[in-house]
Amino acid sequence: MAATYDRAVPIARCPRCRAEDISADAHPTRLLQNGQTMPVFVCRNCFRPAELEFQIACEANQIPYRPLAIRESLRLLRDFYRDRGAASPNDPQIADALADIERRLSIEPVKRAPKLDG
Repeated sequence: MAATYDRAVPIARCPRCRAEDISADAHPTRLLQNGQTMPVFVCRNCFRPAELEFQIACEANQIPYRPLAIRESLRLLRDFYRDRGAASPNDPQIADALADIERRLSIEPVKRAPKLDG
């Protein structure tokens, strides 16, 4: 029995392993190319190795390594899912992922507690 599909769904593959579809489950990391940092999105399985590769590349090029800040990661993911949503507006997984990222971005960062007088 042949499967029928009601719509075409664009697939975004992980650029590192090329196996996983990251359309609704992307993880932001970075690449170092010609001394410039570029954001890239990978699958869950490739995230830690890709971040380690970035850290090693930074050290090899005498560039200080800085972990990607959470809010910066969320902004990158928001842009990624907005692009995916524009390409596939009827995909509920992408809409859910974007809504989750928007919800997380709407939460104010925790402020440092004031020092207690001793």
